[in-house]
Amino acid sequence: MKANLPILRTAKAAFTLMEMMLVLAIIALLIAIGAVTLGEVDENAKFTAAEAQISTLRTAVVQYKTMNRSLPPTLDALVNPPGNARKRKLVKDEAIIDPWNNKYLYRSPGKNGTAYDIYSAGPDKKEGNEDDVFPN
Repeated sequence: MKANLPILRTAKAAFTLMEMMLVLAIIALLIAIGAVTLGEVDENAKFTAAEAQISTLRTAVVQYKTMNRSLPPTLDALVNPPGNARKRKLVKDEAIIDPWNNKYLYRSPGKNGTAYDIYSAGPDKKEGNEDDVFPN
C-alpha cells in the first residue's frame, strides 16, 4: 500500500528586481563613502610626504654649506652644483619636486631671521595661502 504523500514542490531561490536594486544601491553607497575617505587620506599623505622631503632638503642645504662655505643660490644647485661649487650631486632631480609636481620654494635669507626657508606652495600652487607646507 502506497502512502498518499503530498508532492513537495521545490521553490526556486531568486532575488526580486527590488531586492537586487536595493543591494546595488547599498554597494554604491559604500563605494562612495570609501572613495571620499581614501581621497582625504591621500591628500593628508601628500602633506606628510612634503614635510619629510623638506627635512631631507634642509639636510642637503647644510651639506652644501659645509662643502662650499655658503648657502646654495637655488635648490637646483643641490642637483647640479654651479661652476664655482664643489661638484657633488646632493639630491636626485625629483627630490626638489613636491607631491603636487611643483618645485619646492627656497629663499635666502628666510623670513623671521632664519638663514633660509624651504617650503611648498601646497595643492593650490599659490604661495602665501594656508595650505602652504612649512617644516615644523
